[in-house]
This record gives sequence, C-alpha cells and structure tokens, in this order.
Amino acid sequence: MNTQTMSPSTWSLPAGRAQRLGAGIGELTVLEGRVWVTGRDGEDHVLSRGERMRIADAGQVVVESWERSRGAVLRWQPRRQGLPFVLRGLLGGFFAAFARRAASSASRPQGCM
Repeated sequence: MNTQTMSPSTWSLPAGRAQRLGAGIGELTVLEGRVWVTGRDGEDHVLSRGERMRIADAGQVVVESWERSRGAVLRWQPRRQGLPFVLRGLLGGFFAAFARRAASSASRPQGCM
C-alpha cells in the first residue's frame, strides 16, 4: 500500500486503496474527500471533509477512500498515551461488547415456558 507523503502527518490516500494507520493513539482528520474507517471493534465509520475521529489503537484501524474515482487527503495527529485517553478507548470497547452481549441475550427466550 503505497501512499504519497506530503508532510510528516499529512498524506494522500489514492482512490481504491486501503491503508492501515500504523501504531499508537491519535486523531484522524479528513482534509479532502471522504473515507471509510474500519476500527478494531469491526464497526465502520464514514468521515467527510473536516470530520475527525479519535483512535486508541491505530494498528487495528484501516482507512479506505469512500469514492472509487477520488482519493482523500488525511492528517494523522499522534497523541501522547495519557491514561484518560487509553482508558476511554478500553472502556468504550468494554461497554460496546457488553451492549452487544445484552442485545444478544435479549433476543433469546429466557426462563421456563
């Protein structure tokens, strides 16, 4: 996956290409175009120009241009691994898994019939 580097934290994502963000935590900002972001939780997010997304584990995130005919320009802003940011990511993943399990249990019959 070859991307063109425009500066240390800004790059062009060509149309039709998928790219892992790398490692660490930070914030992804879409400067031009629209992207499809698949996170470590398996959920997909679509971000348009000017939208941002905080990411707790960039190594588990894949970004792809939403439009087949047009790429995107992105900025990755690494953040220090402060405890509050890491905890938010971990707790968010825990509560998302808890909610999925609760929804799954609610859809099955419970108790005696």
